[in-house]
Amino acid sequence: MSEHTVQAPRPAATAPPPRRRSKGLPPWAVAALKILGLAVVVVWCLFPFFWMAMTSLRTGADALTDPNILRGPFTFESYEQVVDLGFQYALRNSLIVASVTTLICIPVAALAGYALARLPLAGKFVILALTLVATLFPPVALVNPLYQVYLEVDSLIGLSLLNSYAGMILPYVALTLPLAIFILTTFFSGIPKEIEESAKVDGATPFQAFWRVVAPLAAPGVGAAAILTFVYATNEFLLAFSFAPADLNVQTVPVFIGTFERVGYEDPIGQVMAASVLVSIPLILFALVLQRRIVAGLTSGAVKG
Repeated sequence: MSEHTVQAPRPAATAPPPRRRSKGLPPWAVAALKILGLAVVVVWCLFPFFWMAMTSLRTGADALTDPNILRGPFTFESYEQVVDLGFQYALRNSLIVASVTTLICIPVAALAGYALARLPLAGKFVILALTLVATLFPPVALVNPLYQVYLEVDSLIGLSLLNSYAGMILPYVALTLPLAIFILTTFFSGIPKEIEESAKVDGATPFQAFWRVVAPLAAPGVGAAAILTFVYATNEFLLAFSFAPADLNVQTVPVFIGTFERVGYEDPIGQVMAASVLVSIPLILFALVLQRRIVAGLTSGAVKG
């Protein structure tokens, strides 16, 4: 007899349950909220610059008595007065001091940060902690000791550090170097050691591996440290006012703005805002140039071709 297998009936396919409509907002509403939130953030961040620019175009009396920044008359008189007072020389001095400070601080911080990230040093955590603590040191505590040191140096070897670029650059480097070392140590620690080892296998020296392989990968950290150093050296007031208060040949922009005098009974708010607008332009350009490098460094290894 032939055996017949009896197949069990297949269960009827059940239809998938109907999708429930989400009770959230529709996509167009979510997009509108995102655009609104972004607009609020942009306005919040840019309004002080807009207020500064509009106030610089008004006279001092109108700017103080009328809070409407969109109401004229508008004039470039404040800019003309600032230039007549020698703002261009103060801007030159600030750019020289900030550039030299950055050019000294960043290479030294890069080498120190690379050593702390790669060498098996004892007490590395303590060194980094002390480096970070040094960034909290108040500059006001340095004014009197540094002033006395500058006087002693002048009397002993005849080198005048007062009313000079060097008198400002030296403390600026000392104050910005710890933070730059801490930032670059963090970035160098995040770069795999295998990249350097492969470069050394290909015949590169340790310095070549650092300069040609590791340093380009640390471009975001280098750019961030350079921006912070440059902006600090440009905006610092206390030490610049203490060591170069009146000499326009070395006086920086913050001291130049802080020593504006009243014209009669009128506050020089228009001149202050005009000088602030002019000094903001090179800072914004410097940040934008380095920001492109930072973005390029962050995304250079995201896609492998």
